[in-house]
Amino acid sequence: MHNINSQVKQQPSLKNWFIKMSLPLALLSMMLLGPQANASGIATDSIANQKETVNRINAIQRDLTSIRQQTLQANPELAEQSKELEAKFQQKAEEVGYDPETFITKAQEIQEQVKDTSLSEEQRSELIKEFAAAKQKMAEQRQAIISDKELMAMQEKLQQETMVAMKAHDPKTEKLVEELNTLVETIQ
Repeated sequence: MHNINSQVKQQPSLKNWFIKMSLPLALLSMMLLGPQANASGIATDSIANQKETVNRINAIQRDLTSIRQQTLQANPELAEQSKELEAKFQQKAEEVGYDPETFITKAQEIQEQVKDTSLSEEQRSELIKEFAAAKQKMAEQRQAIISDKELMAMQEKLQQETMVAMKAHDPKTEKLVEELNTLVETIQ
């Protein structure tokens, strides 16, 4: 079984989507499941560092997205392959019920409810269990998508062809991808 980092490295066209959906979940998890009291200077520094890392990841993603869009405009055959992959990916996501936007909205609602000081510990614990169960279900759905061999083969082929074209279009592509992978590893 591959770890998510190797899967992300193999699947950059899905990378932005998964990172976009995973980072808010990671941050929400830290806020929901992290200690409520004991906010020390070290914890504050750690959160500030994580926010800085997330901001840099977002900046790199914007740069890579821009390079990718320019590359796809210059290579219509890749753009068509990308559209086909996206359609198949969306079909698979719908098939397995993967809906991260709904989950994120629900997680944010739970986060607000958990902050309510009038809640009993039992109520707060139930909310956290609800969040954990929804997070687990979403992870299983995401794994079902990643496990689709046909989809992943199609994605890998497109990824390789797109990366070659992106590097030819903009030489800083490789450096950005390497930095992104390093930053993602630091927050996992």
